[in-house]
Amino acid sequence: MCVARPSLVIALSSIASVLLAAWASAAEGSDRPDKLAESYRLIGHYQLVSKLRVENSQAEAVVISPLRYRVYSDGMEIRVYVRSSDEDSYTAYNIYRADGIGVAKSSGELEMVAGVQAFNTEGKMLRQISVTRNSLTMVKTPPRSHRVIITRAKAIPVSDNTTGQ
Repeated sequence: MCVARPSLVIALSSIASVLLAAWASAAEGSDRPDKLAESYRLIGHYQLVSKLRVENSQAEAVVISPLRYRVYSDGMEIRVYVRSSDEDSYTAYNIYRADGIGVAKSSGELEMVAGVQAFNTEGKMLRQISVTRNSLTMVKTPPRSHRVIITRAKAIPVSDNTTGQ
């Protein structure tokens, strides 16, 4: 019977932890935007699920293309990155609430889940975002308009993200 030495087990465990951390960092690092400050951490990757235009009390689905969002935060700001033609662009949102987001259960009850809410008012367009571990919801309200655009995305594993999108 072979008995493992405690010091050997600890050493192998430490090496495995370092390698896993390096692998996770490399996976995120290869996809991390070039000029993003180190203070920003990856919140998650999200796949576009639906886009609705609400106008005159009616919701109309908008045709969507496959789109993936990469979301980062420094605790004060959320940045939502999209890659197009091998170039990253982002929209920044100022966090105004970080104590949870109300989500409706199937029973109709409201449940608080961990998440943040933020806003952006560039170009006189009001943009609001809610981010949780599982979903991303963006709402845009153009100036002088009765139209609202609601974009929903679901979380995807980092390994499912392709750099071409």
